[in-house]
Amino acid sequence: MNENVQELHDLRSSQERPIITGPYLRVSTREQEKGKTIEGQRQSILEEKEKRNWLFADWYIDDGYSGELQARPGMDRLLFEIEEKKIEVVPMIDPERLGRSFLIQKILEAEIKERGARVEYLSMPPPKTEDEELAQDIRGLLGGWERLKIRRRTMTGKLMKAKSGLFVGGKSPYGFRYLGKTRQTPACYEPIEEQIHWVKEIFRWYAWEGLSAEAIAKRLSNRKVLTPFGNHLWCSSTVHYILTNETYAGIAHYNRHRAVPPKNRQTSTGYRRMKNTSREIRAEKEWISIPVTPIIDRDLWDRVQVKLRRNAKTSPRNTRHPYLLRGKVVCGICGSPCYGSVSRSTLRYQCGNRHRMFPQPKTCSARSVSASTLDSTIWQSLCQALSHPDSLISELRKVQEQRSTTGDFRQKEFERLERELEKRKKAEERLLDLYTSDEQMTPDQYKDRVDRIRIEKREIETQKRQIERQMKKTIDLNKIEEQIKFLYAHISSRLDMLSLDEKKRIVDLLVDRVIVVGNEVKIEGIIPPLGNIKTNRPDNVAIASQLPQESV
Repeated sequence: MNENVQELHDLRSSQERPIITGPYLRVSTREQEKGKTIEGQRQSILEEKEKRNWLFADWYIDDGYSGELQARPGMDRLLFEIEEKKIEVVPMIDPERLGRSFLIQKILEAEIKERGARVEYLSMPPPKTEDEELAQDIRGLLGGWERLKIRRRTMTGKLMKAKSGLFVGGKSPYGFRYLGKTRQTPACYEPIEEQIHWVKEIFRWYAWEGLSAEAIAKRLSNRKVLTPFGNHLWCSSTVHYILTNETYAGIAHYNRHRAVPPKNRQTSTGYRRMKNTSREIRAEKEWISIPVTPIIDRDLWDRVQVKLRRNAKTSPRNTRHPYLLRGKVVCGICGSPCYGSVSRSTLRYQCGNRHRMFPQPKTCSARSVSASTLDSTIWQSLCQALSHPDSLISELRKVQEQRSTTGDFRQKEFERLERELEKRKKAEERLLDLYTSDEQMTPDQYKDRVDRIRIEKREIETQKRQIERQMKKTIDLNKIEEQIKFLYAHISSRLDMLSLDEKKRIVDLLVDRVIVVGNEVKIEGIIPPLGNIKTNRPDNVAIASQLPQESV
């Protein structure tokens, strides 16, 4: 920043206004493997800067983000700040920094142009005529087509190699290391004796000692056995992967999985680095089998697979069991969600702390609760509430009034913050004008004042985002009121005759969550207080009832 401000100060004496630029750098994980780096791009842009009258507003970097994805943090920040920082030029090495596909390149070019800047590629001169622009577009399309041909040839070559019984490069399973081909020998898997010992133990513990994948992971962690990732904390999914990998029984499978976009597209940052980060199993006829030296005998492998299939049918994750409150029950001691489990043929709700903390010991002592007793208790409370629709709708309107008041306040606060943000933007513009025209202001003085303004802007933007999230957390209370009236008019007399799915829809309508603390149960949702039951807060009513002692 100091260097940029000093450059602007030096140029001011010659009355030559610098061009404010926002250089964009991107490299994907795949490109990093080929030796391409962010620093290499940065150096090329700095060399170009020496020849040009550029003043950098900031660096905009997406390190490790795929060009197949349009949403990237560095690019989004650039688009947001083009107008704010008066950026005129966005230099980058080549069009592929914008995206791998020609379509993404043109979309982002257009967005940058709409915001008042232009893109300059160091690898090619800017087009001066429409014909030159068309020629560049054609080269971009041909480049994408050529990459697609190379990819198809590579995939076909790998498939042919696998069909001939040869190993194709890739990550080797736990217990083996991949040895590439030489002039004398083809590629192969070489056993790692220490790891092979633990593979045999994992299969033996599961088949003959009756340990679950979770118990095996805990035993391996306690014995400080290194995982495939080099640490001592084993998880049940790693154990399950080993138990289902037929390589250990003498057959490796190539082309068993395909890469697909994840079903849950949300991440902690809101951005994904790659497009296809999940895998799904292909049809078995597409698999290519490659023989390898077996580690365990076929009888042991078959025994483990039979047991895995049997356990899958009785798993608590299997949704065949009739849980009315699935996804609603929360442990009141530690706050963990409760999941359905089967104990001695009885359905129960179990605190999920044990799974959340694994492989570390659980930190919650909550006991499981009988699912039939809890479901029955909650359902009877809901039936009682639905038998008094006027009270239910009255409570609903109270919630609506309170949320309306809160919503008005949030809207006013949001508008106030927008005005404050606009003031800071104008103050930054005035400061820049003052600096470029006032000989008395030093670069350090300018930097200190502009930094203070930008800190204030970031704080205001953070507050705006928080209020936006709160404003989005609204529900259609009018629609819920209509549904309550419909329920009372049509099915209030036969609530106990409803199917499980119909009951679940009513639970979803009226209940946010069910909190279990020892023998006490609290329901949180949009329902009125019943009898002498107290209300916790106006917009989130709680109903408390006692479970029978023997059911906990």
